[in-house]
Amino acid sequence: MKLVPLASGSSGNSYFVQSNGAAVLVDAGLNAKQICLRMEAAGIDPGILQAIVLSHAHSDHVKGAGVLSRKFKIPVWTNEGTWAACPTMLGAPHEVRFFRTGRIFECAGLKIHPFSVPHDCADPVGFRISYGARRLGIATDLGIATGLVVNSLRGLEVVVLESNHDPKMLMDGPYPWELKHRVKGRSGHLSNEDSAKLLSELVNDQMLAVVLAHLSETNNLPELAHAGAEQALGEFVARRGRLMCAAQHTVGPIIEW
Repeated sequence: MKLVPLASGSSGNSYFVQSNGAAVLVDAGLNAKQICLRMEAAGIDPGILQAIVLSHAHSDHVKGAGVLSRKFKIPVWTNEGTWAACPTMLGAPHEVRFFRTGRIFECAGLKIHPFSVPHDCADPVGFRISYGARRLGIATDLGIATGLVVNSLRGLEVVVLESNHDPKMLMDGPYPWELKHRVKGRSGHLSNEDSAKLLSELVNDQMLAVVLAHLSETNNLPELAHAGAEQALGEFVARRGRLMCAAQHTVGPIIEW
């Protein structure tokens, strides 16, 4: 199985997932040209894409999906809440297929379980993705780690988890108060501390890698996010595990297992 974060942050998010012939994008929050360029930079032919799967309707997750769907004649998978909230951003995709939140579906040979997360938009989800015994989870854009989120991310080999902001940087930073309140609220984004606490509950003997994602360029620093997560993961990092931060403007880290 292969995971390539193409972009991660407030300006655009997209993750390439591949396994035994299956090749999909989870979110497409850059324009189509940029997504193709980043795939090529990672040595991936964009023409192998078979589907795009959307987590929620914010533009930094969907803006390139419609064009990519038409260009490569591939379906966009979404739930009805997300589709209803973003048709003007997508235009007319080549094909739209619907999944139901909480129900596993098959996409290009992958089994995908979309689970509900608390975020300020229509029916947002995270994803648990598997191919055979390989297991990956992607959860960004969530204000709190509910019991459902924790259970959905247990027993994974690779976890992509939001570590959006440092609370002090957020409160001392330039955002207007209304936006600060939104970010730190129960339907906003996980702080470094929230992310680290969740990781301490998820670490397991099968875990191979953790990718910290959706870091704010204004209200966070990779070294702050990494330090908190490293402490929470304990011996996982010291003995065998990989702990990395995904970035907004560069591809990677590339993980194969």
